Amino acid sequence: MNKQDNIIKYFEYCRKSSEDNKERQMQSIESQEKELELIIKEQNLYVERIFKEEKSAHTRGRLEFGKMMNALEREEANAILVWHGNRLARNAFDGGWIITAMDEGVIKEIKTQHRTYYNTPDDKFFLQLEFGISKKDSDDKSIVVKRGLKNKCEKGWMPGVAPLGYLNTPNLVGGSRYIIKDTERFELIKKAWAMMASGKHSVIEIQRTMNEEWGFKTRQFKRQGGKFITLSLLYKIFNDSFYYGKFEFPRNSGEFYQGQHEPVINKETFDEVQRLLNRKVKSKPHTKNFAYTGTIMCGECGGQITASEKWKHQKNGNSHHYIFYHCTKRKSVKCSQPYLQEHLLEEQINNLLNEISITPEFFETAMQWLKEQNTKESQGRNVVLESQQRAYTICLKKIDGLIDMRAGGEVTEEEFKAKKAELLKERERLENLLNGTGKKAEHWLKLAEDVFTFARDVKLRFEIGDWQTKKQILQMLGSKFILKDNKLYITLDELLFPVQTIAKEVKSNSDWLEPPKNVDNKRKTSILSLASPTLLRGLDLNQRPQGYEPCELPDCSTPR
Repeated sequence: MNKQDNIIKYFEYCRKSSEDNKERQMQSIESQEKELELIIKEQNLYVERIFKEEKSAHTRGRLEFGKMMNALEREEANAILVWHGNRLARNAFDGGWIITAMDEGVIKEIKTQHRTYYNTPDDKFFLQLEFGISKKDSDDKSIVVKRGLKNKCEKGWMPGVAPLGYLNTPNLVGGSRYIIKDTERFELIKKAWAMMASGKHSVIEIQRTMNEEWGFKTRQFKRQGGKFITLSLLYKIFNDSFYYGKFEFPRNSGEFYQGQHEPVINKETFDEVQRLLNRKVKSKPHTKNFAYTGTIMCGECGGQITASEKWKHQKNGNSHHYIFYHCTKRKSVKCSQPYLQEHLLEEQINNLLNEISITPEFFETAMQWLKEQNTKESQGRNVVLESQQRAYTICLKKIDGLIDMRAGGEVTEEEFKAKKAELLKERERLENLLNGTGKKAEHWLKLAEDVFTFARDVKLRFEIGDWQTKKQILQMLGSKFILKDNKLYITLDELLFPVQTIAKEVKSNSDWLEPPKNVDNKRKTSILSLASPTLLRGLDLNQRPQGYEPCELPDCSTPR
């Protein structure tokens, strides 16, 4: 073997999201670099290149991350040095990319501040679990944010920047924000609406009056604003329902809320202005909702899959209703993909649901077993926790002692600052350890329960659910949906891989369906161990779901 093959060359990756309030509290890129520099010096590592970026990892598309992965595939390096695993991936696509690269030997190891993940089944499982926890954390935050925004809308306050003529003001109760009049511009906006509603002035004339006669200027922000009003902005104002008291959120969603802000005009004035702008309010045509549109892509041209419905009326009076899914052909009019009836598409989805569904009996047994395993392991965690607590108490005493020594003049100012910084850093490290000990195990248990609950209920939910429920279930199954030659290809969510394997084992083991006296405990323990991170040694958890065959399309699996 060539000696060059054994040399570990690292790419260092540092990331911080500037889009997430919680992530703003995460260590800065500079701090991450300092921590990693210590590891480099202590372990004498060779770093080929450093990648840095401020970008959320909740969705795919990070530029520097993509450059790093492509460079790894070109064999410019063969390992990654990163402050924490969640810096690499918080979505299933990027996490799967990394695990696949490890499977193929592109990445030999991933080194973090606290541990090194090697290309072994156990290490890949724990890394995959780290990614899964990060993804669930991001999804949970997204749900909380959306719920908070909806709650704010229902209370009558529009999220986001207030329109021209209004101001966002911090609310002293709870720290939220509400909208009040901009005393400098509110009355001028009101006069502009009155001029437009009179029918005697064009939009261009009103713009000229506001800029040249009134000296109207937009609000000054940190990097923009403080300028004369533009024609496009004036048109936007005259078409915004916010000014008569109702607002739409999100934009173009069709959901309107009654605002609590003081309106500039009434509804009659708004409708009159729309008429004058030749945009009389029309009733919105009813559109048919289909369960699987907006989710599936065409495997030939990459266009969206849409749906059509047809009625066939027979001479005997019978009528038949059909729903077909097909490519929009907006990307390529020459796309040759055929139409697929909805019931045949649902048949394929049902086949996949059959592969991952588990019985209520197994769910109860599995959760009881997992909780017992967690309880047994908690004793070891308690020993670690006590040790960490003792170290933390000693550190606090050292800080107090240092302060006393400085007060007594036993150390100089420079010595005091240097020692204090060292102890404060140690205190922070121990606090992080105390906060983290035990939580990951509990988080894993909750994650396992959520996944098993989904696998237990998904078949019934899909059978009795409306189109919205069916769309949600399909989206929860994976991250990539492609329809080609009337076959649906799905990239299954990595958290469902073990469940699919477990489900097949349970269905092939008749003991689960027999009375308790015939139970083979060894066999059941073997099946249950697939759900436990401590008993997964020797099992490659990055395997494709059983019952799936390779697909010629990239990064996807095909139901039979």
